[in-house]
Amino acid sequence: MFSVYPTSVPFPVVPIEEWSGDGWDPLRYGRDVDLFQSFFSQFFALQREVPQPALTATRNENCEYCNNLSDNKNCYMVFNTSLAEDCMYCENAWGSRDCVECTHTRQSELCYDCTACTRCYALQSSEYCEDCQESTFLSLCRSCKHCFGCVNLRRREYCIFNEQKTRDEYEAFLHGFDARSRRQRAEMDQRWRELCLRHPRPHAILRQTEDVSGNFILEAKDVHDSFFIQHGENLRHCFNLHEGIKDCRDYSLFGRRAELIYECATCGIDIQRLAFCYQCRAGSSDLLYCWHCDACEQCFGCVSLNHKKYCILNKQYTKEEYEALMPKLIEQMRQAGEWGEFFPLSRTPHPYNRSQAQRHFPLTKNQALEAGLTWHEEPVSMTEAIDSSALPDSLPQTDDSMIVQSALSGRPFKITSQELKRYRQFNVPLPRMTYDERMEERAKKLGGIHLYDRACAKTGRPIRTTYPPESPFILWDRDVYEQEFGE
Repeated sequence: MFSVYPTSVPFPVVPIEEWSGDGWDPLRYGRDVDLFQSFFSQFFALQREVPQPALTATRNENCEYCNNLSDNKNCYMVFNTSLAEDCMYCENAWGSRDCVECTHTRQSELCYDCTACTRCYALQSSEYCEDCQESTFLSLCRSCKHCFGCVNLRRREYCIFNEQKTRDEYEAFLHGFDARSRRQRAEMDQRWRELCLRHPRPHAILRQTEDVSGNFILEAKDVHDSFFIQHGENLRHCFNLHEGIKDCRDYSLFGRRAELIYECATCGIDIQRLAFCYQCRAGSSDLLYCWHCDACEQCFGCVSLNHKKYCILNKQYTKEEYEALMPKLIEQMRQAGEWGEFFPLSRTPHPYNRSQAQRHFPLTKNQALEAGLTWHEEPVSMTEAIDSSALPDSLPQTDDSMIVQSALSGRPFKITSQELKRYRQFNVPLPRMTYDERMEERAKKLGGIHLYDRACAKTGRPIRTTYPPESPFILWDRDVYEQEFGE
């Protein structure tokens, strides 16, 4: 069974089809509230007994090896995504089709190795682009096509390293470039990166926004200290939310029409008035301290409920009983110092090093264990693997799957025949690192979620940016940048 939970978790884990089916009743685990005992101790005693889904997925088709997905089709190893189709090895590829190795790439098609690109087609190894087509190695370009190794261009065609070429010159250049060769791609990538260092970039990616701070905020208003937001209003300290988010605070993943959400994680799809909840979705409203509940209302401290109302610790109450007991429970939590706090971090079922927290707030194993967190390292199998340095420079013609030893960690990983066909479709060389490692390399291009007080290199105007002071990039205030380069 493919699961996001390690085998060490204290609760039963079942396939999502079984969890969401009618063959079991989560209310059978219900228990009375003890107003003289810690709420969290009662909650986690319940949680240890109630089955939980191996994955989080809603209305997907043929997406078995994916997590945190809704309304996707034919995807493999895709995460935190909705409305995608035929994608592989992607993270946050909302509304994309036929994309491989992409991160935060939205409404795009036939893209490979792209980061934070929107509405692009047949784009490769590019970042922060919009409406670009049939190009490779682009950064901060908009409405460009048939370009190679460019930065900060608008509505251009047949450019190579920011130099205008004729169509014949451009095609002759591409004819001499072997896209399947790792060596040639690395040489071109290095030349492009050097060009990017000589050109300014905006202090943040902000598009169609008003009164915002953070990074990667699109079509939003009154959003502060937030990151990866689209269609949001009146948000504070939010992360990775999409499609209609309003009046929320301290909320991470994933949105899709969410309102009045406070201190929640991985909740979404038509939800309202949730606080201190984890993995609650599908029309849920008025939930407090709930975990993996779908389409529920007026519930407190429940686990794995579906279409339930007026429940506390998985026990069914009448409306009158619920409204009488809930204030007493809240007061008991206040006195114990539990009310208003999210579930204790030490109780998370996810190992710290396997979570997004490690990406943004890295800890060593000893630091994590000393803080009461868990750590999980998959044992390395002794399977015979091809050393990555022994792989051919160009994409081989074979369709046979192979096991390769990562150039970064030495861990073995498999390249399937299906993957080989996709790499051949994109005309790119074989990967040298595991999927996790490749994903983390792309994530580094996005910067972190820490804001630094800097100054615009052009005007001296104060800016708050995710680029630290030691960053080599030339940063301009976003408004100054837009005035210079245009939309």
